[in-house]
Amino acid sequence: MHQLQRHILSRLINLGSCRYRDLKPKEVDGNLFTYHLKQLLEAQLVERSANTYKLSASGLRYVDRLSLSDLKERIQPKIVSLIAVRNRRGDWLLYKRGRQPFKGMVGFPYGKTHLGETVLEAAKRELWEKTGLEADLTHRGDAYVTVTRDEELVSVMLAHVFAGKNPRGSLKTNSSIGNCFWAKIVKPDAKVFFPGFADIFQLLAKKTKGRFFTELFYQL
Repeated sequence: MHQLQRHILSRLINLGSCRYRDLKPKEVDGNLFTYHLKQLLEAQLVERSANTYKLSASGLRYVDRLSLSDLKERIQPKIVSLIAVRNRRGDWLLYKRGRQPFKGMVGFPYGKTHLGETVLEAAKRELWEKTGLEADLTHRGDAYVTVTRDEELVSVMLAHVFAGKNPRGSLKTNSSIGNCFWAKIVKPDAKVFFPGFADIFQLLAKKTKGRFFTELFYQL
């Protein structure tokens, strides 16, 4: 993003709204400044009302992801829904991931929460999209999982963990995430499973009241 566009966003972050004359630096050519202001208007990050400019709803959402020190976008942890489902035979719904990170590893289906969804809506959508199944889901807890390799971050995610039984529908074995299948879990701490799988599995097995929360750290 051009430095003049960063300047405009910075002014609107701090002032809330202001007129053109308060946005434009005195030393900057008017045509050049107007061009970059127009770019922000066309991108729908800034909106104009009468003679006043302010951040649009999209602009507010955008600047919320920025570092206020340099106005650069920050890398944020993923927010996902993780779904643990069992059938009548006691098998667990698992999938083998077909792409990085964690390619070839096994775990419960999960996926990113979309903006505007509740966590339950996200869990139901992910279950349907990834597996073709539906189930009554209960929010059992949350896990904040950090994975590193050679002391560098690989993945950081907050997982809203949902559980369900006896799903409806026909299992879609192949999807964009990998291969889905039913299986018994004999040794949850085996290296074939995703980082954090064993700890989350053990928390799901406990008959405790309320939702659990755990913060987990792993190294590949």
